[in-house]
Amino acid sequence: MQGFFERRESLSPLAFRDFRLLVIGTLFVQLALPMQFLTQIFWVQEHYAGREVLYVGLIAGSRGLAMLLFGILGGAIADRYERRRVMFLNQCCALGLNAVIAVLMLTRPVGEATIAPLLVVTFLVSCTFAIDMPARQASIPAIVGMDRLSGAISLNMTAMQLAIPLTLPLVGFLNSLFEPGSVYAGTLLIWLLILPAVAALRFTSEGQANRTENVIQNMTAGIRYIRRDAVIFGVVTVVVTMQLLAMPGVAQLGPVWFTSVLGLSEAQFGLIAVTWGAGGVTASALLTRRNDLSRKGKTLCFTVLTFALLVLVFGYSRFIPLTAAANFGLGFMMVATMVSSASITQHVTSDEMRGRVMGLFPLTIGLSMMAAAPVGFLGQWLTLPVVVPALGWLTLGIAALIILRTPQLRNANPGPMKAAEAPAPSPGGGE
Repeated sequence: MQGFFERRESLSPLAFRDFRLLVIGTLFVQLALPMQFLTQIFWVQEHYAGREVLYVGLIAGSRGLAMLLFGILGGAIADRYERRRVMFLNQCCALGLNAVIAVLMLTRPVGEATIAPLLVVTFLVSCTFAIDMPARQASIPAIVGMDRLSGAISLNMTAMQLAIPLTLPLVGFLNSLFEPGSVYAGTLLIWLLILPAVAALRFTSEGQANRTENVIQNMTAGIRYIRRDAVIFGVVTVVVTMQLLAMPGVAQLGPVWFTSVLGLSEAQFGLIAVTWGAGGVTASALLTRRNDLSRKGKTLCFTVLTFALLVLVFGYSRFIPLTAAANFGLGFMMVATMVSSASITQHVTSDEMRGRVMGLFPLTIGLSMMAAAPVGFLGQWLTLPVVVPALGWLTLGIAALIILRTPQLRNANPGPMKAAEAPAPSPGGGE
């Protein structure tokens, strides 16, 4: 198997045993996350009719607040401790907390007020993800080396996106047959696959942060480092713009859009929502074969601006085939943006800062989820058909301004590091 992958440049990171396990773990985690979020949405629609836009926004907001608060902290933890152990402990905590959510959804112990403890535990679950993500991302160079980093990021993103077309039809189908609490409880079985995959990892990647400083000082040093580097700061600001303004309406509140604005059933939603995942898989496959594209600042600028234009198509369309095509494009551009931004920052970041810089990505996702709460308020007041296109126009204008004012971002093109400069894989990593 190792020889098969080594003979194919685009798949060469998979020659490393630990990278294969990391990708498998990522796939299973990404199977669980959208199933759980969408099942919570269906649960809200079943038990809180008339307030679903508000409560869905609050659920997304609680997830986002956790990732916002714990993104940089998770990066600092990844830079201080053994990253493999950080991942395992987080997944153990995630399993226990998700079991509590399943009990809340099944029993509704305090009736209508059950939404309150559900929001609290959902926040805690997202804290584990915010800590897990930078540790997972920062581990990749230690497993495959810098010379294979861009390809590894694309392959890892491919695993994340493969979960979407597998999950969305399934979650719509299951929720049409079973009560949402039962479906959520069923997702706990996925951890029977996640935990063994993480436990089997053998690589060593301990953070190199300054141990004479406390965690808060490490976080502060990371923020200063990001602010000083024009390329990293440019990547962060343009990605934050996309996540904060464009994503809430089409992603976090997308299920409500499909069922309420377009009038689709839960099963129909699952089918049309697959187009987002198909677009993401297509982007991942392209960037896996063309690693040079993901390292270019121009690629990132193009994908962010195109994403904003597709939000406008999505927001104005009431023709389902056109909406499906826009959804495919949104999935493509979102994945291309995340692969490109991660590839650029990984190549220009020093190893002792890697966890904290990669901690920015759950932070930006957190901003997107947290923004779903005010967007939900606005959508309840002004209606989503008014709010979503307005956010598309705002994203397009602000992103274009950032790109025009940041030539370092437009011209960024860090070349691949030479093999001699890449860290050697840990024992067993390539077996």
